[in-house]
Amino acid sequence: MMQFERDKEQGNELYRQGLYSDAIRCYDRLIAAQPQNPVGHSNKAMALIKLGEHAQAIEVCQQGLQLAAAPQHAALRAKLLYRLELAQAAVAPLRIPVVEVDELPAGFDQS
Repeated sequence: MMQFERDKEQGNELYRQGLYSDAIRCYDRLIAAQPQNPVGHSNKAMALIKLGEHAQAIEVCQQGLQLAAAPQHAALRAKLLYRLELAQAAVAPLRIPVVEVDELPAGFDQS
């Protein structure tokens, strides 16, 4: 088995165990070994999302999407797009609905 595959399997096992920071180190090795392969980016993005590192996950997804343009990467591209949506939703500002009222509730300061 190639070192890339060993690192990927090790990273995936660490991810399954909830050891996301350790998994990221494995995925970083994937990216360093094969910088044009989007697999490392996809896996790293999901681990970052699990750690709550959404802004960094967005960057990693965008890098991976640039690499996943070829037709053979269609499934991986779909994963990256989904992970990008997850990360973006997590950093989106909270939207509070505005409700119009004709009168203020009793005791509300009208100044």
